[in-house]
Amino acid sequence: FVNGIKDSANTPVISTGFPNLNAELDGGLYPGLYIVGAISSIGKTTLLLQIADQIAMYGHDVLYFSLEMAASELISKSVSRLTWTLCDGNTRNAKTARGITTASRYQNYDDAEINLINAALQEYATFSDHLFIYEGIGDIGAAQIRDAVQEHKDLTGKTPVVFIDYLQILAPNDPRASDKQNVDKCVLELKRISRDFGAPVVAVSSFNRDNYTTEVNMSAFKESGSLEYSADVLLGMQPQGMQRGASNQAANAQLVNNCKRAEVRSVELKILKNRNGRTGGSVGFQYHAMFNCFVPDEQHAAFTEASAADLPAAFL
Repeated sequence: FVNGIKDSANTPVISTGFPNLNAELDGGLYPGLYIVGAISSIGKTTLLLQIADQIAMYGHDVLYFSLEMAASELISKSVSRLTWTLCDGNTRNAKTARGITTASRYQNYDDAEINLINAALQEYATFSDHLFIYEGIGDIGAAQIRDAVQEHKDLTGKTPVVFIDYLQILAPNDPRASDKQNVDKCVLELKRISRDFGAPVVAVSSFNRDNYTTEVNMSAFKESGSLEYSADVLLGMQPQGMQRGASNQAANAQLVNNCKRAEVRSVELKILKNRNGRTGGSVGFQYHAMFNCFVPDEQHAAFTEASAADLPAAFL
């Protein structure tokens, strides 16, 4: 046990790149299973990708299993974000993900816009060697993820941080089993991967439709039984201002609709479970949806200029 503590010095806590989130997670990500849940179109994939990019910026290897989006789509979101963070406030020059990938638009860009895109690509290149994106639809399951982590460790000697987007479309362990049985098995295997390799494993989960207009809670997670018990940390993402209680469902539904339509969306992550830390807190973000960028919300929590030193340079 004591030797194990000494060995753990080789796998220190990994910063998420968000000082407000690090503070709620006792410094960042530790070996264990993290589940992030949210309703559709609220930005959960974008947040997960930004955290993955920021971890790669710090020099940690990341395996990102994208079970729905192509690698090119994810890269375009990252480059779009970087055009916004590098534009020095001139957001007219910043580009959306589609503005990055649509070749016909480039003939109408001026030199400043082209230079900004090139600067964003160069910035992406500084950390992309640490980011490994695996694409798959229905053909990647927990066994394939384990094999990829083992192969990465054998080839590089490094234990990667693992991201999975998203849990419910992992390949089923048994096609004849129910959805709940397959999710239970996947969650158990992902927990084993985090334990056996000493790696943080972060997975996105969808929500039950019945919980789209209620304040985020554990029962909102699809097939929530295994998630509640096996996950080390459960995070629920929602618009800021959601209220509990059936009497608030209409107001919550309007809040969700307004949030999805806004160019800058006020969202929060609630800590629903934290096996080895604080539970019940929340962290706020301003989500610039057009440019795929999350920024810590200074009004939501105590985010000071001093804590901004924890952010990667490209996000200041």
